Amino acid sequence: MNGRKSPKNAAYQNNKRKTGLLIPGDTVLQILCGILLILNLWLLYSFFLSSKGILNYRQHQLQVQQLEKKTTDLMATNQKLFRQIENFKKDPRFQERVVRQQLGWVRQGELVIEFLPAEK
Repeated sequence: MNGRKSPKNAAYQNNKRKTGLLIPGDTVLQILCGILLILNLWLLYSFFLSSKGILNYRQHQLQVQQLEKKTTDLMATNQKLFRQIENFKKDPRFQERVVRQQLGWVRQGELVIEFLPAEK
């Protein structure tokens, strides 16, 4: 065209929408940074302080270790008692020793001497 605007073209230019951003770029970045900051804070909270966080995991780990130690101790005590029961069933000398120690029995003809603490 020869440098003039046609009436049709001028009307189009006047009615044309502005295609600029609705929100300026700096404001969009500030909003995104704020959202990311909130998301990071929430993730840190959930990682450390929530009921499924690392601190709770460590407490459960310590509890498991304590229960494993207690189980090991109980198993050792159980085996010791089982051996005592087997000895009591099969060994007459063990039976006699247990009766003498726990019940204070003596054989016929034995003399028992007791030492009593001195009275003050």
